[in-house]
Amino acid sequence: MEKISVKDMVKASGGKLYYGNEDDADKVYLSLIDIDSGVVKEGSLFVCIKGERVNGHKFAKYAFQIGAAAALISEDIGRENVPEGKFCIMVDDTVKALQRAALWYRRKFDIPVVGVTGSVGKTTTKEMIACALSAEKNVLKTYGNKNSQLGVALMMFELDKRHEAAVIEMGISENNEMDRLTEIAAPAVCVVTNIGVSHIAQLGSRENIRREKLKIVEGIQNKNGILAVCGNDDLLGELGNYENLNLTENTVEKLRTSDIIMYGSNDLCRYRAYNISFDEDGTEFDMDIAGKDTIHVTLEVSGLHNVHNAAAAITVADILGVDVRKAAEKLSEYHSMAMRGREYIVGGATVIDDTYNASPDSVKSALNVIWDRKCDGKRYAVLADILELGDMSDELHRGVGRYIASEYEKGRKTDVLITVGRQAEFIADEAEKAVGITVKRFSERQPATEYLKANLTSGDIAIIKGSRGMKMDEIVNELI
Repeated sequence: MEKISVKDMVKASGGKLYYGNEDDADKVYLSLIDIDSGVVKEGSLFVCIKGERVNGHKFAKYAFQIGAAAALISEDIGRENVPEGKFCIMVDDTVKALQRAALWYRRKFDIPVVGVTGSVGKTTTKEMIACALSAEKNVLKTYGNKNSQLGVALMMFELDKRHEAAVIEMGISENNEMDRLTEIAAPAVCVVTNIGVSHIAQLGSRENIRREKLKIVEGIQNKNGILAVCGNDDLLGELGNYENLNLTENTVEKLRTSDIIMYGSNDLCRYRAYNISFDEDGTEFDMDIAGKDTIHVTLEVSGLHNVHNAAAAITVADILGVDVRKAAEKLSEYHSMAMRGREYIVGGATVIDDTYNASPDSVKSALNVIWDRKCDGKRYAVLADILELGDMSDELHRGVGRYIASEYEKGRKTDVLITVGRQAEFIADEAEKAVGITVKRFSERQPATEYLKANLTSGDIAIIKGSRGMKMDEIVNELI
């Protein structure tokens, strides 16, 4: 973050100086933005956020004691809690005020921002894009879980004069959340990974999810923006006919002046991966670079979804002028993040930890990883409840089970299906209709863990996946 005077922060946030000497407000500079009083450093602006259970205003006094220069407040914290030489900026709502300030701060940097959204795969795609761009650029990328209304604003303040590009992840779960995120980030390139059923309980349908995700283009500031989407997704593949889709007027207006680019592995794709192969060392494929070049790509990660994620990365690299061969070379060094497909060898068996979170779509992608890999032993799928699916939960879990059964009939076999949790039993109900799958149901993690310990042998491959609330990473930790 480049230093900002308290006076500028007052103006940018739309607030007023509530405590502190106004004559000194243009002489004191802020160098960090913190929302956690436990990590406040000298020169920070401490943002007091009122949550459902915790009110950050209660920690302002402590934040000042350990070095905060100013606090962003929406209620009076008492003059006695503000030391001499410190400042308080009063605003209507601290999150909204921080967003206003982030929008102002973002405009100080004339660099391309790549906005990444989608139902699943946002984080991995963001990581791969940043990896590819780093071949020739100094890149800021979203870290942690800073992809929310608050998180995107905080990420803007991570920009400084060294950066030549930024890759910002944008997550939404409700209607109209994308509007503010894309306004703040002002992306030049927008990437949409897929349209699945995550948050369908709130948004109602995949078509509604598509409409909300595609609002990302509304933040494009110039008339020559770019939207890159995965052409293998059925709803994104319809964008050639965007005028007749259920999109907002503003989205359609932006699409009329933007270049819509499809990446992926089918014939719709301008940037197309082909000759795809998987083995125990990872993935290889060739890629057509919009008809003007062909490159070879190797990845240490598996799965067709990761081919598409890498295709997105190379597409963006080419759009932003990075040598695609250098970008591909950087991607060959990419490693899976913890709990996002990281592999472990346990007694000669391969255990794939994909436990960070789950949706019906990401579970299917995870299953494809073990089906596409050569396996000398048995293939295990260890699946837990997929949470937050609302009234559609039973049917969506059954859909995963039907997918397992139908693929089994095609020769893509799951030898052992282990389910954990009540909702995951619906997966088991449908999957066991395929004769030949051994199905084991457990209500808790520990007996599932013991079963794996007793049965996994050398040459087997097991993928473990479930919603974050199911804590399936604890099974992985016991196995390794």
